[in-house]
Amino acid sequence: MKKTLLLFTLLLVSVITTACINKFAVEELNNKAVKYMDNGDSETAVCRLKSSLDLDEEFYQTHYNLALAYNALGNFEGAAEEAARVLELEPDFHDAVYVLALAKSELAMQILDKEQDEEGKTAELTIDEMSEFNNKAGEAVELYNKYLVKKVNAEDAEQVNAKIEELNSYIKEFSYKLESAQGASKEEAAEE
Repeated sequence: MKKTLLLFTLLLVSVITTACINKFAVEELNNKAVKYMDNGDSETAVCRLKSSLDLDEEFYQTHYNLALAYNALGNFEGAAEEAARVLELEPDFHDAVYVLALAKSELAMQILDKEQDEEGKTAELTIDEMSEFNNKAGEAVELYNKYLVKKVNAEDAEQVNAKIEELNSYIKEFSYKLESAQGASKEEAAEE
């Protein structure tokens, strides 16, 4: 009986020690990643953060830092995925709401950017592109509003409201064009 108790105690101590070491390693990798991001080296930060996730997939701060690094690198899909993961782990983390809104906003704006020619003039978007833009921009607006509600007296409220206004302007324009295109399609179908 004493041997069993001793074995159990040793096992318990080793599990607790391993958990403490892993937590320390995860925090250390996160701190190093933040320093890399501060120095403009987001690619190295991503490598550190992925190593951190190998040790602890549930540490929300790693996912948040990874979302920031992906945003800095222009990987807005990755940023959105990581920010969404943060909100699964820590639903009240308002900064993750902002990062998710920013990523969704950038994904929407990429639809507009890809349609520009060499002179910077925007070509007409297809119905599918306008619809996709409106969906992503609508999600971003909803998230920006949620951020403003969660973070009362946000220092960046003016900038966030300006972004909401810009996105809503595009949404309104494309909604009108989509309605017109759908109306024209219905007229063509009725004539046939």
